[in-house]
Amino acid sequence: MPSGRARRLVAASLPVIVVMYAWATLEVDASPRALVAVAGVALVPSLPARLGVRITAAALAWLSVVVVIVQAGSASVGEIVERGLADAYALAPPFVATAHTELAVLVALLAAMFALGVAVTAGDRPFVAAVVIAAGVGTPATINPSRNTIAMGSLALLAVLWPVAVAAAPDRAAFGPGVAVVSAVTVAAVVLAGIGARPSVAALDWRSWDLFGESHAGRTVALVWSSNYAGIDFPPGKTTVLRVTAPRRSLYWRATTLDSFAGDRWIEALYSTTQGGQGRNLPPDELLPEAAAKPRNWVEQQVEVRALLDDHVIAAAQPVAIDTGSAPPPRVLSGGVMVKTGGSVPLRRYTVWSYAPRPTPAQLVKSPASYPRSLSRYLDVGRPTVPPFGTPSRASEIESLFTDVRFRALLPYRATWREARRLTVGARSPYEATIAIERWLRSGGGFVYDERPPLSSSLPPLADFQQRTKRGYCQHFAGAMALMLRYLGVPARVAVGFSSGTWKDDGWTVTDHDAHAWVEVWFAGFGWLPFDPTPGRGTLSATYTNASDSADAIRALGTGRFLGSSAIGRTPTRRGTPAQVEGPAENRVNWLGIAPFFVVAALLVGLAGAKYSRQLRWSSVRDPRGRASAARAELAAFMCDQGAPVTSSAPVSVLVGELRGLGVGSDAFANAFSRARYGPPAVTGPAADETRAELRKLLSVLRVRLGPARRLRGFLAVKSLRRS
Repeated sequence: MPSGRARRLVAASLPVIVVMYAWATLEVDASPRALVAVAGVALVPSLPARLGVRITAAALAWLSVVVVIVQAGSASVGEIVERGLADAYALAPPFVATAHTELAVLVALLAAMFALGVAVTAGDRPFVAAVVIAAGVGTPATINPSRNTIAMGSLALLAVLWPVAVAAAPDRAAFGPGVAVVSAVTVAAVVLAGIGARPSVAALDWRSWDLFGESHAGRTVALVWSSNYAGIDFPPGKTTVLRVTAPRRSLYWRATTLDSFAGDRWIEALYSTTQGGQGRNLPPDELLPEAAAKPRNWVEQQVEVRALLDDHVIAAAQPVAIDTGSAPPPRVLSGGVMVKTGGSVPLRRYTVWSYAPRPTPAQLVKSPASYPRSLSRYLDVGRPTVPPFGTPSRASEIESLFTDVRFRALLPYRATWREARRLTVGARSPYEATIAIERWLRSGGGFVYDERPPLSSSLPPLADFQQRTKRGYCQHFAGAMALMLRYLGVPARVAVGFSSGTWKDDGWTVTDHDAHAWVEVWFAGFGWLPFDPTPGRGTLSATYTNASDSADAIRALGTGRFLGSSAIGRTPTRRGTPAQVEGPAENRVNWLGIAPFFVVAALLVGLAGAKYSRQLRWSSVRDPRGRASAARAELAAFMCDQGAPVTSSAPVSVLVGELRGLGVGSDAFANAFSRARYGPPAVTGPAADETRAELRKLLSVLRVRLGPARRLRGFLAVKSLRRS
């Protein structure tokens, strides 16, 4: 391995690149040129030999980066930091750099600071560099936990071990085995992580740091409850966000409702009602039936928030009472949505009671299309409000909307309306229309669940999904069903939150992978009821829906037996996927299976550390005679690990004899050692330098002759450690 500045540059290059990449993951549109430029500037301070000069060069380099970045904008450093930190707490990464320039500048400055720290220390202080690298990669990884944590962790480990491998290699020949060991350790770590040895909750949650209160380290998942039809990416590992102790009945845990259609998407447009009802009871809701006021009809849920950053209070619909303990009661919005009110006590545990009726299809088919005036907002299709289901001449009124110049934005949805009308041409009740639309989307219309659907054409996303691509995820299915029902005059809205999760240990374990969207439809006498048109994503313990966890109910709904009539919009049925029940624990780590891998990895790291520490001890000797003895001990240790019968105290004559047996001449080394060890003081210094130089030559020749396999075996040997 080359010495001096080349060694320092090689040791710093890979870690600097990894640090810059880690910070770049915080941005959607990070500039590769800017990253390369900052990395190039950061590597310059690694070249000087003296530490003080490197520190000075790093300070000057960082100041130059600050000056260049600040001069490119119009804000001062203080303003950039203030606005950048404000954006950091307000935005969910990755962010768009062009829209948040101050935050992008702050990220660039922090990345440059860590990269310069690596450049200063990687060449000759690898363990200090390891700490800087861990902080430089771990900070952005903590800020953006949605990235592939396994990949980022493996890059961080590789970057931490790289300077150690470079520093431990005395020459180019020794560099290869070092890289092989580092790579093997990194691959082993990736395999372990892939097996499942990953935490369900991040160790650090920067958004919830409270320097003067209790730790909120478990709150690690932030979700935005709004329409997004461009595709979704679930993180590779599941994070438990909620633990709900409730009956073994498949309910959906609702966060909020998207009750307004804005022409191309569903949005949350809720209004505040009041701070609370009497005691634990929520304010009365005129859209709930009288039965909702009776506690015997309530479902109790004890909710523990494990790893969720959200102001919404999660509960099954429709919540009617809540006990928050010492935390302040939530603020109640329209539709029964609850949001936290803040305060000094966080809402981590609470008990909530919900009215969640389970009517039969026969009961719902008799529910009349009798809607209170307050439901008119749930018949809005993007400006106009359509007539309720069953209104005479309503079809002609809706057709006239598409020819009205005031409602040109509705024109792409004419085919949606006509398809909904075709599917429900024989429907005699809102319920019959509802299950016909749900069944068509869930199983009979040729739709496919796809988390990366094709991009929309010139049509709005939901119209494009329903009319052209027929590929999408829960937001597409729920949004399309709610819109079709509104065109039919049936009050509907999109609900968002989580599906039931997994039944485990007498409760429901809910992860971020259970995030879901479904439809709520209002029925006279029952209030809001959930329906799920997304195939294969969720199930409900209710016989009235095609998402039922009862196969008998699915078959009966498909034939129309529960309706007392022939099937409406009959389509082929598919059996629903039952709610997940504890089987093989998917998040449980098989410690007995992976423990041997941990032991092997720990032994490899410990062995490398022990040999590297010994190498540092030998190289730190300053006395010329001691340096000569250290060179002899290093040669003896190398030969001992290769199987030679020597110890670290073996005389040079024994070493020379062993080398001669291998066909390697070592007279130059022996002569230099004799002068350095036994010569007059005037010649010991140069002779010690010559001894070290001859040692490097000898080791280089030996490594070439031994080959990679025997060199790796020598690295794994511990004989020299026992005999030193």
